Amino acid sequence: MKETFKSIALVSLTCLLVVLVGALWFEPAQGDSAPQQKKKVYTVSDVSYLIDVESVNVISGNDQIKTFFYDVGNTFKNLKPIIANNLMYINDSVEISRDAYYAARGSNSVEFQMRGELSSKALLSIISNSDILFKPKIERVAKILVTADSAIYFSDGSKYFQLTAEPLGIDVAGYLSSLALRSEVVYSTIDQQLSIEQSTVNGEATLLPTAIEKDFKPVKVYLETTPQKEEEVLLLASRVFGSRLNFVRRFFDVNGSVVMLYGYGEQALKIANDGMLTVNQKINRQTEREANLLKDIKLALDVIADYNQDITQIYLKSAEYIKDGENSGYTFNFGYKINGYDVYNDAGVAGIKVKIVSGQLQYYRRHYKHFSELAETREVVQTLPILAIMNNQENYDRIVQNYMTKHPGYSNDSASFTQILAKIANFKMLYVDRGTLLVPAYRFDIEDFRYYFNAYDFSLVEEEVK
Repeated sequence: MKETFKSIALVSLTCLLVVLVGALWFEPAQGDSAPQQKKKVYTVSDVSYLIDVESVNVISGNDQIKTFFYDVGNTFKNLKPIIANNLMYINDSVEISRDAYYAARGSNSVEFQMRGELSSKALLSIISNSDILFKPKIERVAKILVTADSAIYFSDGSKYFQLTAEPLGIDVAGYLSSLALRSEVVYSTIDQQLSIEQSTVNGEATLLPTAIEKDFKPVKVYLETTPQKEEEVLLLASRVFGSRLNFVRRFFDVNGSVVMLYGYGEQALKIANDGMLTVNQKINRQTEREANLLKDIKLALDVIADYNQDITQIYLKSAEYIKDGENSGYTFNFGYKINGYDVYNDAGVAGIKVKIVSGQLQYYRRHYKHFSELAETREVVQTLPILAIMNNQENYDRIVQNYMTKHPGYSNDSASFTQILAKIANFKMLYVDRGTLLVPAYRFDIEDFRYYFNAYDFSLVEEEVK
């Protein structure tokens, strides 16, 4: 009896010692004050909505092109099931010439510029929402063209193909003519705008807007969560750790970030001062499985939704297969758009990153922000946007300076400056993330340099070397 009492006393003292030592190093999370929420279970059955387009070209005949950097009129969304069904015959396509492709595009048609980071197999699996057993002969699909006579063409970036699948079975011509293209901005080439013979990328000239989009407004950014917002911290912690907050330890690192740990590091949550949230989790060997693209991306979406993010407002940027010893899985990068335009961040974190390994979450990262469109309005400048950019003396000097680093013999005069204009490529409209503000911007490349110009005052926002 005495031995039993001694044993009980010894165990009690040991537990008390562990608690006291832990208190010296960690601040316990206040589980009683945390929102007690049952973890939601999401079942995503169809992931095809994650395939989004970078831009849409609507061609109404005579090569009159209207370009949109969002899915105007939900054209791609509505045609996606038919496109997916036909792309399943990608191995039965016929290679055609570039001229034949553009001859088909010249009539009434719609052309979709796809995001280039997805392989053809990943794109086919996700857009069709089914496992693809074969490996497509084409590595990637860069463009998809649907013509009024119900034919489908595509390009991998350098070659062009026509699908030999069954007819689409819909009135494409009628559908295209019914598109309500309000506030459209017509695009044309440098040659057409400034009478300058333009360099081409893979034989294609860059299209630039002929007018300024007045509704392309700045957007205010607010941080949803920081280490100082106790209620939000506990809410996120409850979503990550569930009802086990009493077993979670919390401390602050030298940068002021809050770090929360469960067990012996089985799960870790970190919230930084800039709103960046990261979750790390050890793999449970008892429940591991092999990598599967569709299962893994559905699990990634479940995690994102469970951590309080609207999964309907994101798109898939990339899906990278990873293999580390016996472990395999996928790293998914999701982007987001505001008012239909992409958001760019020079740190590469404008979105969500999820790593699924052995059928389990291993890593999650996202900035917790929300956005509010500013009510700013402006008069439309009566000039071509490219001229408004180049007429800014600081822009002009910067572009010339960069160009001369690669062309030392360049003579800085108006005649020679046409050499620079002729090399403009990869134009795009997007938002640049500036922490507290999303700046509407025009982006384009000139050889090795990429520029981002404010679409409101035409000042240089960002510059990078490719």
